[in-house]
This record gives sequence, C-alpha cells and structure tokens, in this order.
Amino acid sequence: MEEKQQFKLLIVDDEVGMREGCRRALSPAGYAVQAAADLASARELLATQSYDTYLLDLMLPDGSGLDLLAEILAKDRNAVCIIITGFGSIETAVEAVRRGAYNFLSKPFTSDELLMAVEQGLEHRRLKAIEQEAEDLVQAKQELERLDEAKSQLMLKVAHELRAPVAAVQSYLNLITAGYVSQNEMKPTLKRVQERLQEMLDLISDLLELARLKQARDQTIAQASPQDVAQILKEVCDLLRELAQEKRQSFQLDIARHPVMTANRDHLKQIWTNLISNAIKYTPEGGRIAVTLQGDDQKVIGVVEDTGIGIAEKDLPHLFHEFFRTDEAKASGAIGTGLGLSIVKQIVDSYGGEIKVTSRPGQGTRFTFVLPTQPPPPPEPGPPPQRQPTPSAFQQGQPRTHAQGIIFGDEPGREGGR
Repeated sequence: MEEKQQFKLLIVDDEVGMREGCRRALSPAGYAVQAAADLASARELLATQSYDTYLLDLMLPDGSGLDLLAEILAKDRNAVCIIITGFGSIETAVEAVRRGAYNFLSKPFTSDELLMAVEQGLEHRRLKAIEQEAEDLVQAKQELERLDEAKSQLMLKVAHELRAPVAAVQSYLNLITAGYVSQNEMKPTLKRVQERLQEMLDLISDLLELARLKQARDQTIAQASPQDVAQILKEVCDLLRELAQEKRQSFQLDIARHPVMTANRDHLKQIWTNLISNAIKYTPEGGRIAVTLQGDDQKVIGVVEDTGIGIAEKDLPHLFHEFFRTDEAKASGAIGTGLGLSIVKQIVDSYGGEIKVTSRPGQGTRFTFVLPTQPPPPPEPGPPPQRQPTPSAFQQGQPRTHAQGIIFGDEPGREGGR
C-alpha cells in the first residue's frame, strides 16, 4: 500500500468532474493525487509541497495554467507539467510545450491516455535525472583530474624550490669538508649556509600555512571573534618599521578609522605582515612605504603602497599564484618563497573579501584589500537528492484496477467543455 503513494500529482482544473475523474483513474495506479480548482488554491499547495507531476488546465477562473507553468518551472526546471486543454485551444497547448510543458492532453481523453501521459512524463523525468547524474559524474571526473594535475604540478614546484637551497647548502658543506674554505672565509661561508637554511625553513613554513588555510577554509567563521584591526596593524608596523629604517625608507602609517572586524587575529596579522614586508623588501633604499587603514561598520579597507621596483603588466594576472616571482623580484636579490601573496589571497577569499593591485615597473606598487566586518554566512546545504521514480504497477505490466473506459471532458451533461 505504501508503494502506491510514492508519486504525488497535482491537478489544477475548475471542473469538479475532471478533478474527480483524474483522481479515480490515478489513485489505484499508485499515485497520491491532490487537486485545486484555481490558481490561488494551487499556489497555496505549492508553497508548502512539491509534486512529481502537474496536470494544469489552460483556462481557470483566475487565470491560466500557463501562469502556473512558469512558476513551477522556475522552481524545478525538470518538473513534469501536462497541459489539459479543450479542442479549440490546441495552438495554446503547443505554445505551452514550447515554454517547457512536457505534453498536453486534449479533451476528451480516456483514463488510458491520461495514465500513459503521466507514466511517460515520469519516465522522461527519470531519464533526465540519469542524464544529469552522468553529466555531474563527468564533471566530477574532470575536476578530479584537474586537481590531480594541479597536485602533481605543485609537488614538482615544491621539489624544485626546496632543491635549490639544499643544493647550495650541500655545496658549501662540501667546500668546507674538502678544506677549500680558509679560516678567514669560514664565518662568511657559514653565514651563507645559515641564510639558505633559513630560506628553506621559510618556504616550508609558508607551505604548511597555505595548506592549513586551504584545509581549514570552513572553520574560518567558527574561529572568528571581534578584532581591532587598527591595533593589529600598529603591532605589525612596530615590528617591521625597523627594517624600513635600515634601508632609510620613509614609513608612513595613516589610520583613518578603527574598524572592528569579526575574524581570526592571526589571519589579519598575516595579511598586513606579508604586504608590508614585501613593500619594504622590494623598495630600494631611500624609497617610501605608505600604509593606510580605512573602513566603516560594513567593511575594512587596507592599502599598502610603495615606490619600489614595480610589477610588469604581463605579470599581474599571475601575482597570486603559488611560487610565482617576477623576474624583477628575482633580479633584486631579495629572498622570497613566492607564497606570501598566495597566502594573502587565500585569507581574503575565505572572508568573502577582494584584493587588487596596481603597479608600474620602476615606479612602485599599490595593494588594496577590502574585507567585510562580518564574515559571510555559511553556505546553505544543497538540495536533497531528488527521489528517482521507480516502476509503478502500470510500468511493470501489472493489472490495473481502474475502469479503462472512463472519458474525461466533453461528456454529455458535464459542464465546461472547451
């Protein structure tokens, strides 16, 4: 008995005989049939329920089934809608099919014709669902292949980036153990070894941080708390100002507002640290560094501007990619992992913010990021998987229990034949 109530149908028709006739034909075949006499009552049902199939009369007291057709398809583009029409409205019914209806039935029709149309509609929906599932699987496979390729490329880049400092350290140590380094040269050589080891440690730290950020993307909001962005910026500037002074750079800090943002404190600190330290690193001696904080109750705006080596226009699209460093950055002699800006981008994206950069080679660079003071809402759960129609008694060839000779519409003594 439970299987016979598996599929739900809604018939919208102002004729009592039509509604009851469809119910008598469809209920014994395993369908739960609900009915509405006009658009208003149909919309009340649709506000709280969904159906496997819809039978819609073209002409209703308060409108047309076409109006309901558009609303149903807007909610479910794969909905099976069958238009019921009088003989004189065939052209309108054909138009309904063009608008997305699966089929139409012209009055008068028999119970067998009704059941056939409903069963074919459900089969069509089932096949469409299988087709969509196949497309989803193909897309998922392509995405997995893309991720696997990206993973392989990342591993190659990591191996390449780690190999250089390891090879340099090994070379220095070979010179020392072979006796080619004099006592006077020993200290400078060991200092170079120390620098290359620090370069490798920085790279490993950035790799771990980037991986952690990607894996913990969904935990960003859960770990957030109100943060004074200005106070965090002051702390970062206090730590980095000495580096600017060593290069005799002008360091300007302008805090126009003190916005409070719901965030992870370490994330905000990383954004400021990476952008400001890069500005200092790639700005020659005597240059200028300007850091600005603005914002309001809705957003935080941060700007880090320098008069450094700049970035070529061709490099701007790649700036936030892992391990990317411009030729100018490499030529400057400054050591970098190529991951700092990737980390910044990952953090900004996780808060639903944006970051942009403008630059001219030899004239300087300006980074501007905007973050919402409140984290974005968690993603809504996806819709539950649609129930796949399974064969009913009609499809399985089981005997039907309804009278097969019933005629719907235009019967003698029945109102409203169209």
